Amino acid sequence: MWPWVAAAIGGVLLLLFAAYLVRRLGRTRHYQTLAASRIDTIKGREPTLAERDDFDALQERFQSELIVRAERFLDDASLERIRQEGFENEPRMIRSYIPGHKKGGTLSYEQIHACAPHALAFYHSPRVQEFISRVVGEKIGPTADHDQSSLSVLCYDQEGDHINWHFDHNFYKGRHFTVLLSIVNESAEGGVSAGKLFWKNGDGKEVAVDTSRDVLVIFEGAKVLHKASPIAKGDTRMMLSMTYATTPEIGWFKDTIRRFKDTAYYGLRVLWD
Repeated sequence: MWPWVAAAIGGVLLLLFAAYLVRRLGRTRHYQTLAASRIDTIKGREPTLAERDDFDALQERFQSELIVRAERFLDDASLERIRQEGFENEPRMIRSYIPGHKKGGTLSYEQIHACAPHALAFYHSPRVQEFISRVVGEKIGPTADHDQSSLSVLCYDQEGDHINWHFDHNFYKGRHFTVLLSIVNESAEGGVSAGKLFWKNGDGKEVAVDTSRDVLVIFEGAKVLHKASPIAKGDTRMMLSMTYATTPEIGWFKDTIRRFKDTAYYGLRVLWD
């Protein structure tokens, strides 16, 4: 009897593994299709960056603290197009709640390909990448197409939405940077939301970062401990969240760990996507 049971279990496991491989192959082809169509999707949607003369100060501060903010990053028209896409895609966002860690909504990289072309164009903009590279002192580029957190929209629009203290762990082979563009930050009563971005400096002191509308924040997430504090009732805080790396290569083991991390944002499906 037991040999038959073992054979049945082995057969089921083999079928599940075969189904997993078929799924992964299909998803790989899907991401290849997304990448191939991206040039047409973002064509003519290049954002316009505001003129600035503070590169030296930004570079110096980043080298000192590994975090920096740039005010008035985009022109009004470019920002408004991305902002509008954020609001239009709120129904598509995946809401998650992990007690003691995070609460909020997320629009994934894959969904952005289909529904937010101006946000996609921002992430892949040569001018944006050149700006970030100049500030951090490294040539950077987009991370993997199958990494749903390469580009996402983070939405805090329900009372108490937040994310607690954490590092953005680096799963890539080179250096890895987190970039946030504030596209919405408003209170129902006027002014900015109660939610704030905080980081801890070398002395362990909590430092608030002004993320008013049209502020770009660049930091090395694996080395900068940070959090987003809870918003109040009626607040809306929406960020375009991006990751860039000096090399897009990632090993299979770290990629597996990355997938488990992303279940906090997109659910269990990312384990086999």
